[in-house]
Amino acid sequence: MFASGVWAPDSLSLTRDLDASGPSAVLAELDALDPETFLAELHLQHDNTPPPHWRAAAARPRAFLSAYRNTLVAVWDALTPFWKEVAPYLRREQERVGLATVTNSLDALLGSMGGKVRYADGAFHLPHPCVGHLTALGRRRIVLVPLASHFTSGTYSAERNDVLWLGYPLPGLAQLISSSTSTAEANTDRLAVLLGRARAGILRHAHRRPSLSDTARHVGISVSTASYHCDQLAHAGLLVRQRQGQHVRLHLTDKGNALMDLLA
Repeated sequence: MFASGVWAPDSLSLTRDLDASGPSAVLAELDALDPETFLAELHLQHDNTPPPHWRAAAARPRAFLSAYRNTLVAVWDALTPFWKEVAPYLRREQERVGLATVTNSLDALLGSMGGKVRYADGAFHLPHPCVGHLTALGRRRIVLVPLASHFTSGTYSAERNDVLWLGYPLPGLAQLISSSTSTAEANTDRLAVLLGRARAGILRHAHRRPSLSDTARHVGISVSTASYHCDQLAHAGLLVRQRQGQHVRLHLTDKGNALMDLLA
């Protein structure tokens, strides 16, 4: 969702009413969207020259919105069972954000979101700015939207003058998905049998040279727990931490690579 040049009109995010929930409210907002309003936003966003992947929508906006509606319905139907499973994780994330708010520790929370939206030195660093983005937060509210779709999912909207909303991967998502795998599959995971699920996940993810927060989110554990496991793996000579600019990246050692080749 963060690729350069793939901005979608904000009206398609269906977040006009951020308190709305459920398919009926979302589809009602889409049904109320005037195709001409969508088209004007599309042209504004791309300086009156929509890129190739938006030209069919620009040529037939009403047909596009109808197809978009059908897609939303299909996706909602397909993902509803999974979203019911993640409900406890969403509640836990609400509690985490609420606790950070009342304990004045939002800086730490925002800095741990991971992904390509970064928070540092009291400012958000948003990838791929688009025409219409408001660059100053001002008095806008910040709305956090945990996404239960993929480990690296992310999106944001900086066009509105009342809120800046940020979508980020739901913490614990990897843990939920991994716990849904079959017992037979788990029992044949030799690396996990030897090291435990968390440390096996950390080593498998280390080939991407991730940050600690990325690793924690991918494995589905807290940053402090991931740090502890990384310390133990480093002590065993399987992992090293290397600073690159403002980030500390995880790397497999030769011994770590050899173990992965043998067991993974």
